[in-house]
Amino acid sequence: MPVLTNRRQTLALLGAMAAGGCTLPLSQPGATPRNVMLFIADGASWGTWQMASFYEHGALGRQPYDRFSVKLGMSTQPLNTGNRPTHDSTPLHGYDPTSAWDATPVPGRLGLRARGFAGYDYLRSDVTDSAAAGTAMASGVKTYNSAINHDNQGRPLPYVTQRAKAQGKATGVLSTVPFSHATPATFAAQQATRNDYAAISEQMLRNPAVDLIMGAGHPLFDANGRAREEADFRWMSAAAWQSLQGTHGPRRLIQSGAEFQALAAGQLRVDGPLLGLLPVHDTLQASRVAVVAGADAQRPSGTAFNPGLPSLAVMTRGALQVLGHAPRGLFMMVEGGAVDWMAHANNTGRIIEEQIDFNHAVQAAVDWVEAHSNWRETLIVVATDHGNGLPLGPESDRVPFQPVQNRGAGVLPGVLWHHGNHTRENTLLWAHGAGAQTLYAEVQAVDPALVQRMGHGGDGRTIGNHGLGRALMRLV
Repeated sequence: MPVLTNRRQTLALLGAMAAGGCTLPLSQPGATPRNVMLFIADGASWGTWQMASFYEHGALGRQPYDRFSVKLGMSTQPLNTGNRPTHDSTPLHGYDPTSAWDATPVPGRLGLRARGFAGYDYLRSDVTDSAAAGTAMASGVKTYNSAINHDNQGRPLPYVTQRAKAQGKATGVLSTVPFSHATPATFAAQQATRNDYAAISEQMLRNPAVDLIMGAGHPLFDANGRAREEADFRWMSAAAWQSLQGTHGPRRLIQSGAEFQALAAGQLRVDGPLLGLLPVHDTLQASRVAVVAGADAQRPSGTAFNPGLPSLAVMTRGALQVLGHAPRGLFMMVEGGAVDWMAHANNTGRIIEEQIDFNHAVQAAVDWVEAHSNWRETLIVVATDHGNGLPLGPESDRVPFQPVQNRGAGVLPGVLWHHGNHTRENTLLWAHGAGAQTLYAEVQAVDPALVQRMGHGGDGRTIGNHGLGRALMRLV
């Protein structure tokens, strides 16, 4: 199949495929889900999904989403890479598959890294941040980097959680990083800049469109879950923290591992809005200090986990205990946020830990669907907001786009990192359940290399991250 970047060409080709006898997944009339769950492994490059599967299973194809019926590529570039509105609706950046997969050798180095190939240079340029990417997925509108549900004119944008609540659904936002960080914020706030954590935290806690919030960012604990001598209000304001004290705050607060476990087991009753504030400062586990946590040879990183904390799977089960009984269903966004943090650090062991934790959270949701719902009324989408780090095989500086090397279950795979920041790569998306087929209505291009090099999907069809956002806005 030829590489296509023009939507008209793409749709013509897909129509010709259908006429030639190739069965195309089509939208299912009336397939409107009662429950919608979006899982985002923040910053997961192609190799990130592979690393976790190789370490945990010694093979690909064993994750719960690998069995999903819809598999697409998703482009992630922002409207522009500025940090403030430019009052211009013209997209400045795109995705060209020919440039992205260009295997022309390029001499020279970027710092300590070999530049490698022209495609690597392309993928390292003109990248989105999590705010613009999250806004696209939450609102269906592309915008500038740093925007939290604001368009490039500086106007607030309606987003999917608001739409879901207006339809009577229960709503939740979960993350393994501070709850006021960019991705969770785009599903629960509107701010011109992602960096105003104080305002974002206050807005999120008082947002009537969000019933449940879970995440890190506790001002009284450090990265290892130890009590601080002085509060650190980087991720939430002192006023937001003070509002949670007593019995008349905007949300009920749970903040211990035991409470999260009780919630997941159905042993803790919650009435009204909830904040599950993990008793750690930066991340659930990823930022822990090794000399404090101690060694554990059973972990990919060799470092013991912070004790007494819930996994993302436990958080997911707890959220479903709260939201899963709503008469009109639920909308929930679950983020493996520290996947991105460990990609920035090029930390192979810890990114595997974070991605496995994310995968188990997806499995928890699948288990809930099969025990308490069904796929005729529930939709699960698994995606990332952008790539990060460009992890490829150990000889990928000489072999273009060499895949991560499988060294067997329980053994770190062979990896070479080509970047320390976000990438423009065409990311991977999976969906299954009610309304999943409607994502094909957002197809914009075909990128055959997703199949040829990554083994993803059947023909390389690709949507934009704003296309996913538009679909979610329709489906709720």
